[in-house]
Amino acid sequence: MGALIAPVQSWNTSRTRLFAAIVSVAVAGVCIVRFIPEILILRIALGLLVAVSVITLSKANFVPAISACILPILMGTKSPVYVISVAVMTAFILIFQKVLEYFGLHEKYEYRPIEPSSELLKLRAKQVITALVICILPAHFHEIFFIAPPLIVAFFELSGKGSKLMKRKYTAIALMAVAAFAGVMARFFISEKLGLTLTFGAVLSSAVIFVLCRKAKLYFPPCCAISTLPFIIPKTAIIKFPFEVTAGYIVLTIAAVIITQIDNNTN
Repeated sequence: MGALIAPVQSWNTSRTRLFAAIVSVAVAGVCIVRFIPEILILRIALGLLVAVSVITLSKANFVPAISACILPILMGTKSPVYVISVAVMTAFILIFQKVLEYFGLHEKYEYRPIEPSSELLKLRAKQVITALVICILPAHFHEIFFIAPPLIVAFFELSGKGSKLMKRKYTAIALMAVAAFAGVMARFFISEKLGLTLTFGAVLSSAVIFVLCRKAKLYFPPCCAISTLPFIIPKTAIIKFPFEVTAGYIVLTIAAVIITQIDNNTN
């Protein structure tokens, strides 16, 4: 969604920085699962710190890197196949983006370095601390869909300085809820009932979200990620997935609004 479907790339980053960031944090996420004690909130804290540090040091705002780091932590993934998958999929998307630009079908993005100012570092600290506080209860009870990685990414995008998404926060909540239900419905009816492949169901649910985002004129990458998550979770968990995702995102949206208001009052 952010790299191909949106008229122009959604994040201020270059292709090289994007690829390096997402692969490095994917490696970090798998290593955290392998080598850090099985205390979920501790692993999440380390994952957030690593991902946010990589994003900041790369002088970009590619916050979906957070999802690439947190996902293996929540899923307990130790396999290097995850890292290979991330690298291959990202490379494919970036190559296709380049092809679309070559034929004039996608607007080329001019990357502008984001210097890690004291103001940015303070904002990142607030975001990390707030996200961690919200993660404590879901991590303790292992109800991880309340803090699904795309929701955390959406929180960072929503609470960023001058976020355009904040003006459309209610539309974003609606898209996130629809995406969660669309993914679950596609998994249940297309894959489980009709016996078609998970890939077919994922493509269908993603297509629905692409159309809705175009209609709403809000290209919101995290909701596309949410629409595909039901295809990598146990089928016994799909019933609660959309309800927990929607509730979790509402809580994170409220937290983002509070952070933004505090920053505005301070300034």
